[in-house]
Amino acid sequence: MKLNCRSILYLPRRYGLFCTALSVLFTAPQCYAQDTIMLRPQAGIGELDSTQYQHAGFRLLFSASDTKKAGLELTQISTSRGDYVAAGIVLEKKEGWLNLSIGSIGYFGQGAGMQNLPGLVANIGWEPQKSGLFKPFVTLRNDIIFGNKTLTGNCLSVGLAVDL
Repeated sequence: MKLNCRSILYLPRRYGLFCTALSVLFTAPQCYAQDTIMLRPQAGIGELDSTQYQHAGFRLLFSASDTKKAGLELTQISTSRGDYVAAGIVLEKKEGWLNLSIGSIGYFGQGAGMQNLPGLVANIGWEPQKSGLFKPFVTLRNDIIFGNKTLTGNCLSVGLAVDL
């Protein structure tokens, strides 16, 4: 592909994942400034458009400040309609015991007839204020999956935060 003004305008549309990966790599030195990496395994059960669903996965988070983290999420979502692997970028903020997060997620359908769909994930919940190697947490997880019909799901999610 020849690079000119017109082709540069189409780069994000054609190479969105590549551009996102590059931006994460360029911001990585800022994330490592606090020298904290957190692994956050989680699992939960809830309802996605009137059907039961479960999720299990983890987040790998890098500190951006004392209260903010940024990282990646990889989660398996199981529904009666089919399964998805959710992968994307998440941002987290902790204020006292309150844990908030939001992320841009791709939901990759597993099985025949399942589509790959974009979506959002948000969490609000409790995490203890004390610092330690292991911290339990409980959150209300909200998944929004954009397709022909927008699917919304809420579930109770529990896990254990581990500082590496």
